[in-house]
Amino acid sequence: MRGRSAVLLALTVGTLLMLCSLNIGFIIGSEWFGHNASFPWHMNNYIVIEAQYAYSYFGLAALAIGGLATGIAMTAFFKFIKSKRHRLALIVSFFVAIVLSGLGFNTLDFMLGNFYWTNMQYPPPVQVAFLGSVDVWNYYFFFFVAPLWFGGLLMGLAMSYAAFVYQPKASAAAIAMKRNLKLPGLIMQETTEPREYIAESRVFWRTRRIIKQTIETKNFS
Repeated sequence: MRGRSAVLLALTVGTLLMLCSLNIGFIIGSEWFGHNASFPWHMNNYIVIEAQYAYSYFGLAALAIGGLATGIAMTAFFKFIKSKRHRLALIVSFFVAIVLSGLGFNTLDFMLGNFYWTNMQYPPPVQVAFLGSVDVWNYYFFFFVAPLWFGGLLMGLAMSYAAFVYQPKASAAAIAMKRNLKLPGLIMQETTEPREYIAESRVFWRTRRIIKQTIETKNFS
């Protein structure tokens, strides 16, 4: 039950962090879904796509999936019993985590530079409920980028724990419970059957004593 509660808690917290950070990302990146949605964004010298797709896929989705892959790959550093397929999947997810995390962070950093550096000037702080004024860079990083990546990380850890630890333990416990349920029936069957006891050793020693006494009596006489 503790393992199941931990998995559910991690999934819940990760989902909430991801949803809240995505909401902030859509707000501060609203221009890429508005008048600049069709702006040709150069990912490099060869890949040019519309800004709305670059922001959505190579920014938001890449950073979230990068955190998710990081959470999955972290189980490679723990001594869980894994097959070769599991180890291969963890190695692949490790490189996916590095590539997507870097791609997502760089894309958002370039596309949202106008949020925390407007017209080459430092904009005023952002007003946050219960916290008051928050620096624009701190708001961008700690309220958007970090929660988005960390939410994916928690979800990936929960999925890895459920797959490599909780599910095998639950399966083993279920098998043990089935065996324990069958065990009383087997005991009853064994006790109802007649049992035969062999006392060959006792007869053997008693016979030796009789033979020994006979031999000694004859020799004495």
